[in-house]
Amino acid sequence: MIQKQLRWGILGVGQISEILAPAIQSSRWAVPYAVSSRSQKKAKEFAERHGFFKAHGSYQKLLDDPKVDVVYNSLPNWLHCEWTIKALKLGKHVLCEKPLANSLSECKKMIKASKMEKRLLVEAFAYRFHPQTMRIKSIIDSGKIGKIRIIRAFLGFPLNLGTSNIRFKDQAGGGALMDIGCYAINVIRYIVGAEPLRVYGHELMGTKHPVDLTFGGILAFSKEILGVFSCTFLTVRDFQLEIIGSKGNIFVPSPWQPESTHPSFTLQLGTKKQVITSKRGGNVYCLQVDQFSRCIREKVEPNLSLQDSLANMAVIEALQHSSKTGREIKVIKS
Repeated sequence: MIQKQLRWGILGVGQISEILAPAIQSSRWAVPYAVSSRSQKKAKEFAERHGFFKAHGSYQKLLDDPKVDVVYNSLPNWLHCEWTIKALKLGKHVLCEKPLANSLSECKKMIKASKMEKRLLVEAFAYRFHPQTMRIKSIIDSGKIGKIRIIRAFLGFPLNLGTSNIRFKDQAGGGALMDIGCYAINVIRYIVGAEPLRVYGHELMGTKHPVDLTFGGILAFSKEILGVFSCTFLTVRDFQLEIIGSKGNIFVPSPWQPESTHPSFTLQLGTKKQVITSKRGGNVYCLQVDQFSRCIREKVEPNLSLQDSLANMAVIEALQHSSKTGREIKVIKS
């Protein structure tokens, strides 16, 4: 049995790192080794909370640590490219938070560095590692609900507009589309198994914040398939996914964070409804850490390829262009 040999280091001690740290700690494939922040005090407090051996007062010190095997980049979107490339060039494998980068050109630079350094780079769409996601995909691919016609994906939750939040900063890659809309785009593309030909997007900007607080979009595929999504910081929690086919439909109440013990979704064929529960559940972040670590050790391909991440960013950029011009935009093949 392979022991806990991969030593993980975390760049940044924000909210998402607080979520991923326990997953690293519980994995039999990973060791919670080091954490870094621009504040030594914050790094030390985080390390003590989550059982990390080392706390660094700068991101560079963590990367310079020769014992770090894997880096989790949880930094704001605009820092993904810079610090991921630095980590790769120093021989670290990188799990980078979504979206992979701030632009298509940055994505290409990161992918090039990953290939040159022969180090694994994966975008952290944790839901893609969960058995529920794969079960839904297998049902669709089997043709059980017929030909896919419409996919609807919704993501919304309330943010306090009166507080300081990195999501409100345009230069940091903020806004609803980049923060949560990227999930909707990713799942629609994954389910269809192809890339949209054209997109149309519309954003609703905040009065005090220079970012989209709400974004809606349409992804037009060939073969009569439409993907429709919305993402917002202005509603109650609204995470759901619906796939409608020519023979039936699938409704997923919790597509991006399935329950750990009994994740379920509804399959409807005609008037008959069936609740399907995954035989194997698990925490999405634990599954993500496990598979990333195993892919390195066993030299196998992850569930999410870099080409997939590149294509996702191409759709995001097309939607951004559409929202600025008010026109339907063709998606450039990445």
